[in-house]
Amino acid sequence: MYTRLVRSGIGMGIALLMFQAVALSEQMESKPAPIQEAQQAQQQNAEALRQYTWKSRTEIRKGGDTKNVRLALVRYDRYGALQKTQISSTPQQQLPTRGLRGLIAQKKKEDFIETLDGLAAVAEAYAEIPADAMRRFLSTASFTPEFGSTQKLLRISGSNVLKPGDSMTLWIDATTRKQHRVEIRTNLDRKPVRIVSEFADLAAGPTYMAHSVVDYPSEGVTLITENFDYERAR
Repeated sequence: MYTRLVRSGIGMGIALLMFQAVALSEQMESKPAPIQEAQQAQQQNAEALRQYTWKSRTEIRKGGDTKNVRLALVRYDRYGALQKTQISSTPQQQLPTRGLRGLIAQKKKEDFIETLDGLAAVAEAYAEIPADAMRRFLSTASFTPEFGSTQKLLRISGSNVLKPGDSMTLWIDATTRKQHRVEIRTNLDRKPVRIVSEFADLAAGPTYMAHSVVDYPSEGVTLITENFDYERAR
């Protein structure tokens, strides 16, 4: 039922956007543009992640109630393709199958699946923003330092990324240039969608997408993805 949603790996592809933003933002600030270094850093981070296996938990909520939770073991195969092996899943609710009640239940189920597929498609689109669209975004984006007590961040904010009126904000570590957070506001069927992904660093290891939430308030649907228990593959 949730194959595309689980396969999409919500938020994971946004790591590449961070490195694009670092390289292009420095170029736009008339500083030496370490584009090759940023690309190399991204490649090294991606290659480092391929040395790990981890667990991914996907939760689907409707109206505040949890409808499904899936736990999967994730790894990369030797070709660099992401592989997920399901560990557990919430049993599917038994629905009426006969008469008018059955027809209504089936229609609701189909509508819900269609909504999930639509949200997965939206998340995939923003996780794989084309380079030309990213350049357009950065050409008009604002770059704002955010200095806290424990961390110095660079906030990059802009709009009209993939759709008129959408917006995206990236936070990167001002010192290490590692990705920290991404927030996207867009729409599905003209109804607001908010995507927030947060990143973390493994001890002496690569950066990874730790937590991502896709919120579709008009339908009361929330998708939550968490990645954890990273271990080096043997």
